[in-house]
Amino acid sequence: MNPSTVTIAPAGWLRRAWGLVRLVRPGNVAMICVGVGLGGVLAGGVDVLQAEPGMQLLVAALSAALIGGGASSLNDALDLEVDRLNRPERPLPAGLLSAGTARLLWGIGSGAGVMLAFSLSSMHVALALGALGLMVVYNVYLKRTMLVGNLVVALVTGLALVYGGWGLGRMAPVFVGAGFAFLTTLAHEIVKDLEDRAGDAAAGARTLPLVYHPRVAVCAVVGVLVVTLLLTPMPFLLLDYRGLFLLLLLVSDALLLQVLWILLGPGPEEHAGRVSRLLKAVMIAGMIALAFGAIVRLGE
Repeated sequence: MNPSTVTIAPAGWLRRAWGLVRLVRPGNVAMICVGVGLGGVLAGGVDVLQAEPGMQLLVAALSAALIGGGASSLNDALDLEVDRLNRPERPLPAGLLSAGTARLLWGIGSGAGVMLAFSLSSMHVALALGALGLMVVYNVYLKRTMLVGNLVVALVTGLALVYGGWGLGRMAPVFVGAGFAFLTTLAHEIVKDLEDRAGDAAAGARTLPLVYHPRVAVCAVVGVLVVTLLLTPMPFLLLDYRGLFLLLLLVSDALLLQVLWILLGPGPEEHAGRVSRLLKAVMIAGMIALAFGAIVRLGE
C-alpha cells in the first residue's frame, strides 16, 4: 500500500468538511442566531429562557440559521468568478467544493429552515419565506446593483430580530433593535462594496463606489452612521432603558465615533477592512446594550 494515500486521503476529507463549514459562513450564522436570540430577549426578557418560550426561540434560531447558511452557500455558487479575484481562499475558488454542492446545500438548508417555521406560527412561515425570497432575488439579481442589494441585506438582518421576538412579548423593543440592526448592517454592506471594488469592477458590478466614486460611498456610510448615532438614545427616551444600558451604550457610541473619525480622515476608502471590523464590533456592543436594557426593564 502506498503510504501517501493513507495520509493524504483523510486530510482531503477533512479539508472538504472544513470547506462545508466555511461555505455557510459560521460567523454570519452565529450573528443570525444572536439576532434571533436578541429579538426574543427584547420581547420577553429572561422569561424567554423558560421551557416553552425557550424551545420556540431555539427552533426559530435554528430555522433562521439554516436559511441564512443556505443563502451564503448560494451566494458563493453564484459569485464564484468574483471570488476568484476578491476571496480566492474561499472553498469554491480554492477547489475544495463545487458550485453544485453549494447549490445543494442551499436547497437543503432553505427547505429545512422553512419546515421548522411551520412548527412555530403562520407569521414565522411568512417571515421565513419572505427572507428566503429576498435573499434569492438578492443573490441572482441585486447583489451588484447600487444600494438596492445593500438595503435588502440590511432588511433581512433586521427581520432576524422580529423572527425571534414574535409571539414572546412586547414588540416595540424588538422593532427598535431591528432598526439598529438595519442601519448598522446597511453601513457595513456599503463598506464591503468599498473593500471589494476591484473584484466587483472586473465582474461588471454597479455598486455605489463604482458607479460614482469611493468618496461618495464613504459619504453615504457617514450619513447612515450619523443617523444611527443620533438615534441611539431612543431606547432610553421611549422604552425607559437605563442603568447598565446607558453604560454599554457609551461603548457602542464610542466605537461609532471611532469609525466616523476614520471615515472623515485622509484616504478613508483605503481603511475599508478596518472599518468593516469596527462596525461588527458596533453591532455586538449595541446588541449587548439592548439585551441588558430589556432584561433590567422587564425584571423590575
